[in-house]
Amino acid sequence: MEGKFKHNKNGKFESRYSEEFKRKAIEEYLETGAPKQHLLDKYGITYKGAFQAWMPALGYADIRRLPKPSQLLAAYTLKKPKEDDAEALRRRIKQLERELDDEKLRAEAYARLIELAEREQGISIRKKDNTK
Repeated sequence: MEGKFKHNKNGKFESRYSEEFKRKAIEEYLETGAPKQHLLDKYGITYKGAFQAWMPALGYADIRRLPKPSQLLAAYTLKKPKEDDAEALRRRIKQLERELDDEKLRAEAYARLIELAEREQGISIRKKDNTK
């Protein structure tokens, strides 16, 4: 094994592998298609996530973990809306239209109430145009 061991600040052994050693293991993994566990055992690497950590750090992409082209295509194709979704949207639009009508009626009722109060009580409730 080419790894070097030294004590870390907690007193435990810590392994350090050279970049050359990491590249050699990664390239063998990519070229031969050997299972990661086989290469970990072969090179005496104790860190199970070594390949996952080293590959992006050293600029490698694990082509075996990339999605297949058919999966990519399926992920990016436009899907037709389901009838249930369209019906739910129609119901929501109807509900919002009813709420809007209710608010219009409420605003009209307030305007009439203010108008009636101004006329019968003789007081000015609305803001005048020339005030600041």
